[in-house]
Amino acid sequence: MNIHDLREAQVHFESQMDTFLKNKKDLYNLRDSFTKFYDKRRIKNMTLNQYAIGNNLPKTGYNFCYTLERSLDGLGRIIGATSSKFGIYYGKTKGDDTIKYRFTKKFGSSVNGAFINIKQAIIDLIELGEQSDLEGIEANPLSPMFKGKILSTYFPDRYLNLFSDFHLEYFLVQLNLDNEDLIWSDAVYKREALLGFKLKDEIMKDWPLDIFTDFLYNVYPGKPIPEGEERPKDDILKDYRTPNFPSLISPKWISLEIKPGKNLSHSKKRMISIENPDYELEARKLKKIGDRGEKIVLDMERKRLTDLGFPKLASKVEKAKFDYLGYDIHSFESNGKPRHIEVKSTTSKVGDANFFLSSNELKEAMKLENYYIYMVYDITSKTPKIWIIENPFNPENENVIKEPVSYRVKIHTS
Repeated sequence: MNIHDLREAQVHFESQMDTFLKNKKDLYNLRDSFTKFYDKRRIKNMTLNQYAIGNNLPKTGYNFCYTLERSLDGLGRIIGATSSKFGIYYGKTKGDDTIKYRFTKKFGSSVNGAFINIKQAIIDLIELGEQSDLEGIEANPLSPMFKGKILSTYFPDRYLNLFSDFHLEYFLVQLNLDNEDLIWSDAVYKREALLGFKLKDEIMKDWPLDIFTDFLYNVYPGKPIPEGEERPKDDILKDYRTPNFPSLISPKWISLEIKPGKNLSHSKKRMISIENPDYELEARKLKKIGDRGEKIVLDMERKRLTDLGFPKLASKVEKAKFDYLGYDIHSFESNGKPRHIEVKSTTSKVGDANFFLSSNELKEAMKLENYYIYMVYDITSKTPKIWIIENPFNPENENVIKEPVSYRVKIHTS
């Protein structure tokens, strides 16, 4: 995640927030009316016609499933998954054109028996939601998407209105909140991680939860590409979008040998572009890739120390607090001494390492003990490769080429 891109997006979004809130006023009123109508007593006594989608809508009140899925679609989408997510519905299947009540067998062996159990599961879920009992919510037999929509409808200030597991994983990855345990966990914990991110941010902490979800989908990082699809090749905004980093990655350590190379200025393959390069855009792209590389290395360093039998040291691995320190990650050697890590990342396959180093980073590298460069290759793949390069600047490695690419200019005036 690029904090500067996030802040720019927040500035843009806050200028439109009043419009978002105004457009949702009717939805908020419907949500309040619906939840007041379907209190726990009325849920316990509601009929199949009042509950199941596929029936004619009741003349008074609300159809429970239709309202949640269709009428309140603007406060979180669960349209798309089959009607079996409700546990019981009225309709047909691909193999049977008979229109009748159909139910999920885990709730019972008959329509009426299943319906009684579904109503009780909804009442239990509301009570669990009141208590913020996440383990109980996870164990509740209702389908994950349906549970999520009920919770965000009855407790809009507590539970996030984002339900697709694919979308949850996408946002967690793009915001660098993912880890293997979280990706494999129930959707309720993924929503909690996104909620925690929102509450820790000084700008977003007071936003309504549904507005925060709108921000994720419409502004930053933007809605995910549907599974199996790709963005068009002529996408004008492709260089501005966050790269589509995958979830459940399996990074691997690799070992390479540093060999003699040629100075860039002497290379016959050097190409000079006739176009004026957009340095700011290039820096933005590199920052997004770099931030993801730091997240990967941070996780791998913690795993390295844990695997070596030093979980306490692993728990202390963290990002460097200040840029002037000259490195990205503060880790540890097995003897407890600090390890200073500068992370460089690329979308390229394993091969030559080619990266920029600031003058401050070079100055600090030349004096720091236990300094390493972690080169992360193939960062948008499922299996990024990490090459640990022991300090090539102290002592100086004659095979490592350094070339100045910019100057700081100061002009004094009278």
